[in-house]
Amino acid sequence: MKKIFILTILVLALSACGAPASSVPDSAPMKPTPTESFDGVVNEFESTQTPLANPTPEGDESECDNPFYPVKDEATWFFSISTGGNAIHTMSADDFGKFTITVKGADSTFTIDGQCDSEGVTIMNVPGAQTTYSGEYGSSTVSTVSVSGVSLPNDIAQGQQWTQTITVTTEAGTSIIETNYTAVGFENITVPAGNFYALKVEQSGYFTVFGQKVAMHGFNWYAEGVGPVKSAMDGAPTIELTMYDIPE
Repeated sequence: MKKIFILTILVLALSACGAPASSVPDSAPMKPTPTESFDGVVNEFESTQTPLANPTPEGDESECDNPFYPVKDEATWFFSISTGGNAIHTMSADDFGKFTITVKGADSTFTIDGQCDSEGVTIMNVPGAQTTYSGEYGSSTVSTVSVSGVSLPNDIAQGQQWTQTITVTTEAGTSIIETNYTAVGFENITVPAGNFYALKVEQSGYFTVFGQKVAMHGFNWYAEGVGPVKSAMDGAPTIELTMYDIPE
């Protein structure tokens, strides 16, 4: 049962927004957010980012230029959960694109390793990368055995599809997470943090546990320069951004 629980947490983590409940401090700063109105889904998107004039060497943090998933040391996101409670995501990042996200809930904490490079952002990126959990169910560690594909490519166009397959191991055995992604389009979305013109990504696939495949499906929304602003996975609580603080 604990293996199923920690794998479920990992699947939610891969959707970028999933997290246990926690209390968001009232003193947390709120960043200004877009307030322009947009109707429906549009077919084209023009980024406000200026392309790099010269590519940077491999392993340089300057490669972490994914417009929809900022990789910044000490970046913090606050989320509300539809079932009640809140979650706090804090990122620590080094100068080589490696990062760890720490998620604090009301009675649990877990961490997720990742990497950004010229291809995109990858959660559980290399053999040995870990997700750790501690809380009311005890403690557990999920380690990557192998991974193919990225979690979120740097260059995304409407209709683009990509896949990611991660084989992980716990003290209970080995499991596989197979995820298919589709960039549905860009639309206006309103969450407690404000109004955002966000990229909607459909996520589906399976995670295999005890030899059985468990289906997953849902949607995630990402705002340029902000990151994940909403997650709505089937059978899981809806999670929405309430505040964020991303260092320049």
